[in-house]
Amino acid sequence: MVSSMGERYFCADCEHDFIPTEGGDDPRCPKCARTEAVEPADVSPLQSDIWRQWLFVFALLFVAGIAYVLFE
Repeated sequence: MVSSMGERYFCADCEHDFIPTEGGDDPRCPKCARTEAVEPADVSPLQSDIWRQWLFVFALLFVAGIAYVLFE
């Protein structure tokens, strides 16, 4: 039975990205056969790099704070 939605999943144990070929509520990784570490794959590239965006914001605020202290 093929999944009708074609939703992608990611196995956190073996880092395998896949579309399940069997139906059911608990998809199984075809590479390592585990079900506990399988999560829906993140399809948004912005979500995977969100920590970089926040790091940039905090670094910019830190540099602005240092400049304020030095030139005040």
